[in-house]
Amino acid sequence: MDELLIRILTRLVRVYDELGEPAFEDAAHRAMVAIARSVQLEAERKAGLKQPELGSGVILFPTGHRHDDLDVSV
Repeated sequence: MDELLIRILTRLVRVYDELGEPAFEDAAHRAMVAIARSVQLEAERKAGLKQPELGSGVILFPTGHRHDDLDVSV
């Protein structure tokens, strides 16, 4: 865990050094959103929540995660 945190911080510092404060703040905010989304997905998985069905009028947004239990039949 420590190594991963150091890599993340190092990358953010490098963004700041090479691209400036606006790019750093954008990258940091996006990292925070990515962390929050990962936590949300894990919490939903542990709670046993299923993804909405495609026929319910909900359009699923691709998150880059694989959902083996997702029923894509229409």
